[in-house]
Amino acid sequence: MKIGIIGAGAVGLLYGGWLGKFHEVTMFPRTKEQARLLNEKGITVKGGMSPFTVSVKAQETPVSPGTQELVIVTVKQYDLSGAAAILKKMDTAIPVLFLQNGMGHLPLLEELPQERILVGTVEHGAARIDAVTVAQNGRGKTNLAFFRGNWEGIAALLETAPDVFPFRLLPDYEIMLLRKCFANAMINPLTAVLKVKNGLLLTNPHYANVFRAVFEELIALFPKLSRQEMWEEVTGICRNTKENESSMLKDVKKGARTEIDAILGFMLETAARKEKEIPVSAALYEMVKGMERRN
Repeated sequence: MKIGIIGAGAVGLLYGGWLGKFHEVTMFPRTKEQARLLNEKGITVKGGMSPFTVSVKAQETPVSPGTQELVIVTVKQYDLSGAAAILKKMDTAIPVLFLQNGMGHLPLLEELPQERILVGTVEHGAARIDAVTVAQNGRGKTNLAFFRGNWEGIAALLETAPDVFPFRLLPDYEIMLLRKCFANAMINPLTAVLKVKNGLLLTNPHYANVFRAVFEELIALFPKLSRQEMWEEVTGICRNTKENESSMLKDVKKGARTEIDAILGFMLETAARKEKEIPVSAALYEMVKGMERRN
């Protein structure tokens, strides 16, 4: 399968590396320099198993990925407008998969002309080391669901590498995205403000009290979600990634823009729409926005 990947940050490199072992991958990074390096050196994935390097093609992002059988968009949510401009020039029959945190991108997807759109959530941990190297800090799976249309080629993606880099197709994109957004809204802002690894949200009793307070605020917004299941899910993520730094903490430490608007901002918008107060979450949002402004 010919797969184009828009974005060559941590997630883009991780998917380019793994899918490049089994498919013909073309990367569409932001700069000509990164495209040159990817063409010369390929992508190297390091992590819990033996490091590997795969050869990929690369072109600067403004080039339309119009000859692909699947396009995967891995840029962060606040950069999606640029990717959308590229997608609008593409053949609308080419399926597109979006891998972003949060749910703020759904209105943008409604405006796209593509006949087949999928959304996904990423359970892998990834950290970009340099322009061609990514560290896989945790192995999980990629959850997929159709936002629009259907695609017979999904079978080839699901069967790519089920034992080492699995994809799972789910029936309801809204519930899938909401569960991931819920977990991110609990873990990312709090770790970014406290500057701690994920595990300390449970093992430090004072941090755990705030963690629980945020949970109680957010679960009250979504009666469709099971309280017990969501508590087990978010605490399980903290335990399984106890030595990891959240992506938002990494962004804050780098002085980079965070995805706070796409994640906790969505929760605040939901609370306002339902006329509910979530004061602890609102305070965390303002703290992260303040750190962004400072940087």
